[in-house]
Amino acid sequence: MKRYFINQKGEANKFWNIEIDGSAYTVTFGKVGTKGRESYKSFSDAAVCATEAAKLMQEKQNKGYHETPENAPAPEKKSIAYRPMDEMLFWEVLDLLNWKKAGNDDAVLLPAEKRLATLPLEDIFAFEDLLAEKLYQLDGEVYAAACYPGEGTRTISGDAFLYDRCSVLCNGPAFYEEVLQDPTKWPVGLEFESLLYLASKAYTRKTKQEDFPHITRVSYETGSNSTGWPSTE
Repeated sequence: MKRYFINQKGEANKFWNIEIDGSAYTVTFGKVGTKGRESYKSFSDAAVCATEAAKLMQEKQNKGYHETPENAPAPEKKSIAYRPMDEMLFWEVLDLLNWKKAGNDDAVLLPAEKRLATLPLEDIFAFEDLLAEKLYQLDGEVYAAACYPGEGTRTISGDAFLYDRCSVLCNGPAFYEEVLQDPTKWPVGLEFESLLYLASKAYTRKTKQEDFPHITRVSYETGSNSTGWPSTE
């Protein structure tokens, strides 16, 4: 028995097939249009093999694969229509962060990085500008006090507060706006420094160049928003 699966979700264009033969199965996988690679595994009996194969198929479907009929031609991969970077696309890119990979920041960033890398350089730079502006808006004494309840805001680490601000954006636009209006909603104890490197990683993926050449319109460094820190003036 052979089953056929395909994944064309987002940037993906991959196939994954499994052929079960008694107490063993062979998996073939790769990019649509290629021969792919094979992986073979045998088990103690056919029942165990069938159980393990079913688990694999379910895992693949959970990741965006869907089953196709035998010998059915793969549908032509539709390219994502170009849209210039704006507020909506900014949040759509952030929504691609893969929190199932929490603990491996590069893996968390990867889907968003790949999507951002498909855009023209000016859009990657525009994304960085939007990121800086949103972090700048959260740069203030009232937000720091909410982030570090019971601590004096003069003693906080500027870098730590920057990483904490990143976590607010990672929770999506509705939550970001809620915290912006009501600092008491701050997600105390969360931080995600790696968000700061998303645009530069996308730039490197696209250009193979390491040095990110863009300077944002405003700085996201803690204390840059002077109106947010009246007691320090």
